[in-house]
Amino acid sequence: MNWANLWAKAKENHARSTMVRWRTRTFVIGAIFAGAGGYNLYSDVNHQIHGRPATATLIAHMNLCTVEYQRIGEQERKDQLPCELAEAFQRRVGSNKVKLSRDYVARVQFSLEDGRTHEANVDDIKLGTYGLPIGTTLPVIYAANDPTDVRARVSWQTLQVPLILLAIGLPFLVLSSGASLTAVFRWTPRGRQDETASATSAPLASSTQLSGRKDKLVFGSPAAREAFEKYSPKAGKTPRSFGMRNQ
Repeated sequence: MNWANLWAKAKENHARSTMVRWRTRTFVIGAIFAGAGGYNLYSDVNHQIHGRPATATLIAHMNLCTVEYQRIGEQERKDQLPCELAEAFQRRVGSNKVKLSRDYVARVQFSLEDGRTHEANVDDIKLGTYGLPIGTTLPVIYAANDPTDVRARVSWQTLQVPLILLAIGLPFLVLSSGASLTAVFRWTPRGRQDETASATSAPLASSTQLSGRKDKLVFGSPAAREAFEKYSPKAGKTPRSFGMRNQ
């Protein structure tokens, strides 16, 4: 095997490995976005189907901090504390051993099916209560086996984020499989209609007849044929000459 073949083989292997890396990276990005969107969409819809409806009253807006830490010989723990206590705990233990994340929390109160009053802390932004005054009432859905799992009723606003994540992730998954977005578009209902319309429309054709007769244009639609007959020169009419005068 000469140097030219070796060089061509090396270039082919490099192109193949580059394509594999690109597809792998594209698949990972698509899986992250599509997985997050699909899971959130499934979780919200499943919660709406099996949950219990109630009317909740907003009783407080709070800023809490989630503290993540791990003691020696124990599993990692997550506690939600007031931010002042969480920051003091982080300073005492060390910032490299304790992670803090700030959360906007709404405390709501609602009645369970058995008539008991229950209070729960819910994500203020996800519930849609951020900025609402204290005492506002809103419809919610809570899990029958876990009343602390309270969510807003499904609406276009609650489904926007999962659908956007799916819209971002699915094209990456399609590209990672080697298919083009144009091929995928052909399989959509709109793409099939356009393809059918282009296949059924007859192209413009021309045919020449003998004995000096004029050419006839054949159109694919009756409307086009009628327009041609309307604006075409009448039979037997002498064509206008554009030659030089006085010759």
